[in-house]
Amino acid sequence: MTHATDDLESPRSEALCREFRRSRAFRQLVPMEAGIGWPLPVPVVQDGVPQVYARLPLFALRSDPAGGADIFPPFATAALNWSTQRLVEYSDLRFKEPHRPRAEWARPIGRFPHPAVAGLTTEAYRDLRSRLFHLYDELFDGLARGRLPGSEWSGQFSNLLNLLMEPSLLPYYRQLAPKFLRRHLPDEG
Repeated sequence: MTHATDDLESPRSEALCREFRRSRAFRQLVPMEAGIGWPLPVPVVQDGVPQVYARLPLFALRSDPAGGADIFPPFATAALNWSTQRLVEYSDLRFKEPHRPRAEWARPIGRFPHPAVAGLTTEAYRDLRSRLFHLYDELFDGLARGRLPGSEWSGQFSNLLNLLMEPSLLPYYRQLAPKFLRRHLPDEG
């Protein structure tokens, strides 16, 4: 994937999502109206060298003419190499999890915007979103060097992720990346 000129000042993780949406693979595999969820880091060590991948949950969105959109369960994930931005895996969850009833995929589970951000202006929401993506950049860059960012970063990241995460998608994120979610959004139930 290439970086467009308008991506130069964007957080790298945000540009990664945007470039994936523009890619041929996305157009061939993913419905145009699908949303891309918050990245889930997948750190691995290959031949003794730390590598990190960004797993992106993909979910259907149905726009509401009155405003906002209905959110549906994630139907797929895409994993991209953080260093090269290459797609390394696409997993259709409807194929991977055939035990789940077909009706589950077709039923809305929530709305965007969710209550915690519904009162924000578009500019304020975008600012918070950009701040979270910058924190994602620090996380992915640190994991690529085999290190986690410090506790100050962790507090900021968890607070912003908690605010911006769509509550209806949280149970699915917990299934896709349990360790990451336990660390940053511990289940209080």
